[in-house]
Amino acid sequence: MGYSLISKQIKTIYDTKNGATKRKANLDIEIVLDMFNTIDHYELAVLVSGDGDFERALTLLRGRGKQLLVIATEGFIARELRNVAGRHYIDMRDIKKEIEKQGR
Repeated sequence: MGYSLISKQIKTIYDTKNGATKRKANLDIEIVLDMFNTIDHYELAVLVSGDGDFERALTLLRGRGKQLLVIATEGFIARELRNVAGRHYIDMRDIKKEIEKQGR
């Protein structure tokens, strides 16, 4: 169908000072590597994230002639990423009905 599903183990980070735990599965580097390792196979890159860490990768993709679409939620998208996306940004709330699971 034109996409790959990549999974990663969730890390549990322990805070020794207060005993709290945090679960984390950071996929940023894997996503960026896939963007550039498959660059000859697509014209449009769709990123579903509001993480500003992707700003540089999207800027480089645009410089290589790729079209961009960023899907995130207003209030949860970094200003830098919003600026790179420009008019190629979709607020997930605007498409909620189309992507929601039906028949609950």
